[in-house]
Amino acid sequence: MELPNSKMQKHVEKDVRDRISELSDDVLVKILSFLPSEEAVLKTSFLSRRWKQLWESLPVSFNFDGLMAVHYGAYAISFDDSKNCRRKRAEDLKIERCKFVGLVNDVLIAHQGSTIDELRVGFYLDRDSQRYIDKWIETAMNKKAKKLELDFLYPPRFSSMYYLFPQTCFCGIEFLTSLCLKHVGVSDVVTKWILSNCPMLERLHIEGSPLLRDPKVSGSSLRLKHLHISKGRYIRSVEISAPDLVSFEYHEEQLLILHIRHAPKLTELYYLSPSYSIRIDDPDSPLSNYLPQLVTLRLSMQLPSGIWDFPTCTNLRHLSCKVAGKRLFTLRYLIEASPFLHKFTLEITNENKIKNTLCKVRKVAEYSLHKHLKELEIIGFLGQPMEAKFVAYLLKSAINLEKIVIHAAFLDIWVREISYSKEFAEITLQMAHESAHQLMEHRPEVELVLL
Repeated sequence: MELPNSKMQKHVEKDVRDRISELSDDVLVKILSFLPSEEAVLKTSFLSRRWKQLWESLPVSFNFDGLMAVHYGAYAISFDDSKNCRRKRAEDLKIERCKFVGLVNDVLIAHQGSTIDELRVGFYLDRDSQRYIDKWIETAMNKKAKKLELDFLYPPRFSSMYYLFPQTCFCGIEFLTSLCLKHVGVSDVVTKWILSNCPMLERLHIEGSPLLRDPKVSGSSLRLKHLHISKGRYIRSVEISAPDLVSFEYHEEQLLILHIRHAPKLTELYYLSPSYSIRIDDPDSPLSNYLPQLVTLRLSMQLPSGIWDFPTCTNLRHLSCKVAGKRLFTLRYLIEASPFLHKFTLEITNENKIKNTLCKVRKVAEYSLHKHLKELEIIGFLGQPMEAKFVAYLLKSAINLEKIVIHAAFLDIWVREISYSKEFAEITLQMAHESAHQLMEHRPEVELVLL
C-alpha cells in the first residue's frame, strides 16, 4: 500500500531531522571531546548556538603543527622524499607559511570562549610573522592558558633566524603552569623574567636557544618541578636553587658546569653529554651531594675508566646508561652502589670493529649479589665479547631477576647504514640472538624478550 505524497513527505522530513541535536548535553560534550580543537572551532560553531556554547565550555587545547605538514605533507610523497624538503623553493615555503598563519589567526579569532587550556604552535616561521606570534601569545594569556609551547625550527641555511620571546607582561601570564620554548630566542635575562612573572609555573623546557649562556633558575617562592635545558650550543653553566624541583634534564654535546645550590626534592636526573667525560663520583662534584636522594638517574656520557668511590644510592630505583661497549664495566660500581635498584636500562654504542662470530663467555670475576634488581633492558646488543661478558655479570649478580628485554640492533645509524652491508647486519643480528639464548641457559626461570 502506497502512502499519499503528503504523508510520504512528512515521513521523510521526520527521518532527516537533526537527531544529534536531540541528544543530551553530556553526550554531545563527549562527541566534541574526540574532535581536534581546531575542527571544533571551525566546523561546529556555525551549526547552532547550542553546539557553540557546548564546545566553548570544554577545556580546549589548540595544537597547530605546521612542521609535520612541511616534512610529510604537501612536499613529501614518502619518508625518503621528505629528505628533499630543504631543496624546495623559498616561494613554496612562504605560501605554506601564509596558509598556516591564516589558519591559526582564523581559529583563535573564531574561538569566543573565555578560557583555553593549552596552545601549541610549531612551524618554520620568519621574522615577518613576529607580530602574529606576539598576538597569539597575548590571546592565549588573556584566556588564562595553562600550557604554552612554541616550536619555531628554522631552515639550516637560516640558522641566525629565530623568534625572540617577548619580555612583556601579558595579562593572565600568572596562570601559566607549563612553558615549552623550542628554537626560540631566550636569554638569561628573559629566563629570569619568566620565572619572576609566572608564579604558578611548574614545568620549563628550553631547547635550542642561541641566546642562553649562564641561566639561573632560583627563587625561594618558585613552584618549578621540572626543568629541561638542551641544544644550547653557547651554554656555559646552569645554576639551580629551586625548593620544589623534582627533575632536571640536560642534553648537550658540551660539558656543563652545573651548580645545584638547593634542590631538596630532586629525585630525577637526566644528564646526556655523550662527547665529554665527567667524574660523577667526585666528592667536589655538584652532583655528588644529590646522588643519594635520586630515584631515577639517566646518564649518557664518556664515563671515566674507573668509578671507585661512588656514593651509596639507597633511593635509586631506575638507572639508565648509554655507553660505548668497551666501557661497560665502568658501570659495575654504579650498579653495586645502588642496592635497591629495580630496573636497569643499558644502551650500547658500537664504536669498534664488529665481528659476527659467536662469542664464548668467559668466567666473570668476583662480584656482589644484587637482591632487588628485577628487570633488565639491553638496547643495541650485538653479542660482542665485552657485551656478552657484561650481560653474564648482570645475570649472575641479579639473583632475583624476573625479566630481561634485549634489543638486538645496531644502535648507531652511521654503523647500521654506512659501515656494514645489509647481509652482514642480518648475520650479526642473528648471531646476537644466539648469543642471548646462550647467556640465558643458566637462568631458565627469567623471562627473555628478544626484539
